[in-house]
Amino acid sequence: FHLKCAADCENKQALVAISSLYTGLPNDILPALTQGDVIDQVPGDIQGVGIDYMISAARAGDTYSKVYLAKAYDTGVNLGSRDKDLNVAIKYYQEAVEAGADKRYLYVARQAEITLLSDTEHYDPNRAGELYSEAAEIAMEEMAGKLATKYYALAEESWALIEE
Repeated sequence: FHLKCAADCENKQALVAISSLYTGLPNDILPALTQGDVIDQVPGDIQGVGIDYMISAARAGDTYSKVYLAKAYDTGVNLGSRDKDLNVAIKYYQEAVEAGADKRYLYVARQAEITLLSDTEHYDPNRAGELYSEAAEIAMEEMAGKLATKYYALAEESWALIEE
C-alpha cells in the first residue's frame, strides 16, 4: 500500500521498485515480495500496470528503466498488452545513452542494427554507419578495443550499402 502511494506521488525509488515488482523483476526495497504476492491487488493486466510505472520511472530519469523499456520495445517481450515498437525502442536506447548507462556502446550499436533492417521504415545505411562509428568511439573510451574495431568495420560495411 505505502509503496504504491509513494509511486503514485512520483517518488523515483518507489516507481522503480513497484515497476520491478509488477513486471516480475527483483527489487531492492521489498525483496521478499514477488509478482504473485501482489497480483490480486492490481486491477487489470499486472504486466501492463508495471510497464506504466516503468515509463514513469524512465520519465523521472531512471537509467535502468530506460534500458529495460528499450529492450522490451525492441523485442516485444514483457510489454503486457503493448506491441513491439522500434520507434519507441530507439527513443529509449538514445535516452539511456544520454543518461550515461553502462556499456553505452551496446545501445548505440543496437540502434545502428535497427537502422539496417531493410524491411522497416528505419532503413538508413548512412545513419547506421554514423551510429556504428559513434559506438566505436564510445567503446574506445570505455577501453573495449576489440569491440571498437568491430564497430568501425560495421560502419564501413554500412556505408558500403549506400546507393550512389
